[in-house]
Order: sequence, then structure tokens, then C-alpha cells
Amino acid sequence: MNNLSYRSIWQLAGPNIASNILMVSISFAHLWIIAPFGPEASAAVVTGGRIHFLLMSASMALSVATTAVVARAWGAENLQEASEATTSSLTLAVLISLGLGSVTFLFAEPIVGLFGLDPTTSQLAVDYVKPSAILNIFFALALTVFTAFRAVGDVVRPLRFSAIATIFGTLGSYILVHGSFGLPEMGMAGIPWGTAAGQLFVVLWFGFSWLTRRYVFFPTTHAVFDTVRLKQLARIGMPAAMEQVVLQSSLVLFMILVAGYGTAAFAAYGIGITILSICIVIGMGFGAASAALSGQNLGAQDPEAARTNGWMAMKMAIICMTAVALVTFAFKTQLAAMLSVDPDIRRYTEFFIIVLAIVQPLMAIEFAVGSALRGSGETRYPLIVTFIGVVLVRFGVGFIVILLEGPVEAIYAVIIADYLVKATLLVLRFRSDSWIKDQDNHAPLAVQSLAGLARAPVRNYFSRKSRKN
Repeated sequence: MNNLSYRSIWQLAGPNIASNILMVSISFAHLWIIAPFGPEASAAVVTGGRIHFLLMSASMALSVATTAVVARAWGAENLQEASEATTSSLTLAVLISLGLGSVTFLFAEPIVGLFGLDPTTSQLAVDYVKPSAILNIFFALALTVFTAFRAVGDVVRPLRFSAIATIFGTLGSYILVHGSFGLPEMGMAGIPWGTAAGQLFVVLWFGFSWLTRRYVFFPTTHAVFDTVRLKQLARIGMPAAMEQVVLQSSLVLFMILVAGYGTAAFAAYGIGITILSICIVIGMGFGAASAALSGQNLGAQDPEAARTNGWMAMKMAIICMTAVALVTFAFKTQLAAMLSVDPDIRRYTEFFIIVLAIVQPLMAIEFAVGSALRGSGETRYPLIVTFIGVVLVRFGVGFIVILLEGPVEAIYAVIIADYLVKATLLVLRFRSDSWIKDQDNHAPLAVQSLAGLARAPVRNYFSRKSRKN
């Protein structure tokens, strides 16, 4: 039983990790493509990418709600509800991306101006932000599609889609930036246009197969503007969106605190965050698996299985991320030397890598347990935990360190306290019965309509229906 569960978790987490690596790699590809245009262009890509990430965060928040609703319906053996939830999620993805994208497009110049860049870099960043703001609709749709499949246990198809989007997006960006094959040289604007081309290809592929009913989901026209379901998705996803706002805003403020220690300390922090982005994909993979299983088990009226799978996902995430931590710690000197030639930056980077190695197991707990709660529809408690950890602990204690004129190493170490507090609070909540007792208060329609469903085991996606595509 346990071996089967561990195997099932890995079968879900492994492809998710691979998909996340592909997502991270495209950012590195953008920097490589634009590097020949000079440091201003590279800085503009970093700035534009950061702004675009804020737009992406809204879609990621929606994916939390999509996972909770679709996974719960799948676990409850309600294919109709899963299909309707997917249809409504796609509608909400369009509405959110168009709304936020339009605002970002109209106010691109003042938003970029907040970063205090030189005129050349600022203009290049605006050239990146404007098209990416409108084209973000394709990312939102693609992410919703990936999420719906993962929620029912099909993680192979999203991996395939991610690979196609990454390959086509990278090639498209290179071609449009440099004007290859007779196409006009778009420069900076070619990055978002090329990336969107890869995402559009996936969306069109899915759309054709979906409309021709080649997937287990099927289009339900009455769910396109089902206000009850749209409000429900928004209600579940809103705390997750607020969590992203709190997290991103606090991280920016924390970066400002670090910047006060000088360029070397700030550069080392930036290098460390880049290294961390690679480690995070492992936790995100186990988090996605934990969320999907939590929703499916609760849909099948088996909360104890949801709790068990959450603990298993946490243990596996801790083992994998601790292994990564040991590797980064062992090669901290080589990593620091590879990423900088400045001795001060190297010294700070080595210390920050030690901090990152310590927090890896704590991050594993946050990803696995926090995602299990979100997968059940419980998104408010993780929001509170994020506020306490990031705002009160990381930023609050960091500000105290500065008032006491502490060293930058103390600022770096504050991150450990942040993750320790969050991991502790999440574990305490998950061990209690509160999140299970509260599930009916935020349960998707599938569960509300099937409250009396007899307990049934959650079966694998591939055992439900053979794939036609």
C-alpha cells in the first residue's frame, strides 16, 4: 500500500519536475538570445521578465482553484463536473489575463519607471512588457490546460505540451529577435512574441482535440459563463492570488534591504536566487502531486488518504531537496567562482548558498504540505502563513537587523527563520482536523452535490479511460 502510494506520488511528481525545469530554462534561453545586444538589453529582459512574472502569478493563483475543483470532481467520479470546471477555468483565465494585461499595457512606462533604469534600458523593457502583457493570455490558457490534466493524474501530457511550447517558443524568440528566415528583426519585442507562438501552438492543439472530444474532459457551453462556478473558482483562487501579492511585494522590499549593503551583497543575493530557482522546481513538482492527490482523495470522501499522501509527498520532497542541498553545499566554492569573479561577491555567495542549503528541507515541507491544503480548497490558511513568514519574520526581523547595524550575513540568515516558521505552522495545521472539517465550507460544486457519496478509491487517470490522443 505504502510502496504503491510512494510510487504514485513519484509518477505524478517526476514529470511535473521535468515540466518546471523546462519553464525555468526558457528564461535562461531569453538571456542567451538577447545577450549579443548588450548589457542594457539583458537588464531589460530581467526587468520585463519580473513584471511578466507578476502577471503569471494571477494565472498561477487560478491554477490552485482549478486543481482543487477538477481534482475533487475526478475523485468523486463526476466527469461532468470536471469538464464543467475545466471550461469555467478557461473562461476565467481569459478574463483575468485580458483585464490585467490591458492595465499593464496602458501603464507599461510608469511601471518600468519604478525600477529606476537608464533611459535606454527602460525603453527596451517597455518594448518587452507591452506585447507580453497582451500575449500573456496564451500562457494563462496553457497553464490552465496543464493544471486540469495534472488534477486528474495525467502528468505526461502537460510534460509533452511544455516541451513543445519551450522548443517552439525558444526557436520563435530567436528567429523574431534576429530576423531570421526573411522575417523582420523585432529586437526586444521578439522575445514575448516568440514565446507566445509556442504557447499558442499548444493551446490550438488542445483546443482542436478538446472540441473533437479526444480527451476525458469535454467542452460544456453552459459552463462558459456559469456565474456560480466562476465565483466559486474566484473565491478559492483569491486567497492564493493575495498570497502571491504578499509574497512578491515582500520579496521586493527584502531586496531593497539587501541593496542597502552594497552592490556585492545585492549581486550575491541575485545569484543565490538564481540557484534557488533551480532547486524550487523539485518542490513545485511534489507540491503539484500533493495538491492533485489531496483533491482527488477528498472528492472520494477519504480525508485520511489525503492526509497520508500529503505526508508521503512531504517525506519524498525532503529527501530529494536535502540531496540537492548537500550537493550545492559541497560545491559552494565552485558555484560562487563560476558565477562571479569579484572576491566579495564570491564570499557573500558562498554564505548565501549555505543558507539555501539549510532551508531546502523546510521549503520541501512548505511545498508539499501547503499544496495539499490548497488542493483541498483551503487557500486562506496558507495566505496567513505566508504573511506571517514573509512579512512579519523575513521583512520585519530583517528591518530590525538593519536598525541594529547587523551584517548582511544576518540578513541572509533571516530567510531560515522565515521558512522555519512557515513550515511549523503548516505542519500543525495539517496534523489537525480543522482543514478537513472546514472542507465543506469551501468545497467545489462536485463535492457539495455529492456529499453523500460512498467512499471510493481514487483510481489512476489511465485506468479511467484509454487515451485517444
